[in-house]
Amino acid sequence: MSDRRGLTSRVVHGTLLHLGGQAVTMAATFIATPFTIRLLGPAGYGVLAFIHVLIGYVSVADMGMGTASTRFGSLAHARGDDEGESAAIWSALLLAVVPATGIALALALGARPLVEHALRLPAYLHDPAILCFRIAAVGFLARAVSGVFNTPAVVRLRMDLVVLVNNGTSTAQVVLVPLVVFLGGGLPGAVGVVAGAATASALLYGIVGVRLLPQMRRPRVSRELMKQLARFGGALVVSMIAAAVLSNVEKLLMPRFASVQALAYYSVAFTLAYMLTQLPMAMVQSLQPAFAQLHINPDRAQLEQLYRRALHAMLFWALPGALFICTAARPFLTLWAGPQFGRESTLPLYLLMGGVVCEIIGLVPLNLLIAFGRTDIFARIQVSLLVPYLIGSGVLIHFYGAPGAAIAWSVRALTSLILFAHFAARMSGFRFVPWPDNRRDYLLAVAVLVVPVAVAWLGSPIVRIGVAVAAVAVYGIIILTRVLTSEERAALQRMLPKSA
Repeated sequence: MSDRRGLTSRVVHGTLLHLGGQAVTMAATFIATPFTIRLLGPAGYGVLAFIHVLIGYVSVADMGMGTASTRFGSLAHARGDDEGESAAIWSALLLAVVPATGIALALALGARPLVEHALRLPAYLHDPAILCFRIAAVGFLARAVSGVFNTPAVVRLRMDLVVLVNNGTSTAQVVLVPLVVFLGGGLPGAVGVVAGAATASALLYGIVGVRLLPQMRRPRVSRELMKQLARFGGALVVSMIAAAVLSNVEKLLMPRFASVQALAYYSVAFTLAYMLTQLPMAMVQSLQPAFAQLHINPDRAQLEQLYRRALHAMLFWALPGALFICTAARPFLTLWAGPQFGRESTLPLYLLMGGVVCEIIGLVPLNLLIAFGRTDIFARIQVSLLVPYLIGSGVLIHFYGAPGAAIAWSVRALTSLILFAHFAARMSGFRFVPWPDNRRDYLLAVAVLVVPVAVAWLGSPIVRIGVAVAAVAVYGIIILTRVLTSEERAALQRMLPKSA
């Protein structure tokens, strides 16, 4: 029993570590990205954003084995079976690398027709973009390896090591991209840095994995385990394909139905809006293996408690974060990326923010479904949304450009949240209750957040931002002193010194 309580505490502790790491990466991003935008220009930055989307599709290329190795590795670790954990990792790696290699080769060989016929790029960008796609294929494959090799650190909730590798390589990438471009590397040099960071991450996770799990030194593949991984990953890969399309297809459609400049404006808005997900994504890194390990315990009370607390944490974070980003959006974008982006990216950001809040809350029921092995439900939800979203986003982008893409993305996120919550409740028996039991005091905290909206007519951005900061601070005080239970406050106090 004490192990399980310790597991729950380590989820929060790991989240705090991730938050610190993300803060460093975000600070580097805020500083470096304006230089990258100005050095590459809107069209060049649009190509770089497009390549980031392609490399992000590794969640599909690895056949879902990153998630599968985490789940099966967590179950083996909970049983104390180090050999089984090692076999899960190597079996998952084999299942991941073969298709990922094929897709990487297809991307490298198909770079020219992709650039010349599928994308509406200026002629002067054709040759650099072709080289960029071929370089990106290397990073694409490295991401697949990294997603499996991180298993020993993740299942042990060694988030200090995960943060060091993930945020260390990410921060180095963010800093080096504008430097390499400035020194004459151009767009291919920027993509080379992205691929190099992915490769470094895979190598570092391999070293960390062997240190934590010495059995990894002797690669062993289990046919029976491969069958289980394949069954789990079969539905997962379908859902990952659909999820990747649902999450990013509007970016892929924009150069075709609008322009690469519109993609640049939308990408900057999306980048700023999606910053809000950094803490929730950090929590998911710890939450996913914790759900899996608690799932094997016949007593579901602690799993349900962790589920509810995770929902509350997501809501407590999302609302004030969304308010602050919206309040600061236009002056920040104007200063950060330039007046043109301040004008063109602000409206898409506003329209995206509601969808981002839904996406954040939906992470909890989604990961509960995965922990229970119900990737088939995940797949059915994502596939059912695919065609309506493709049609809707294409139409909205054609008529409204970047704002249309933002509307389509947010409606899709809301629909996904409703479906994830419904099926998670049916599968687990846990009620979907993102709001706390003390609703009256929570509504008071939310009411405080409305104050910056009431003073939005004030002309000074500094005043608006100052009021927003004060409102968020008061909101936080009310949450800590009146909304959280005494047990939750005591647990938070115990964990904060450990993260220092």
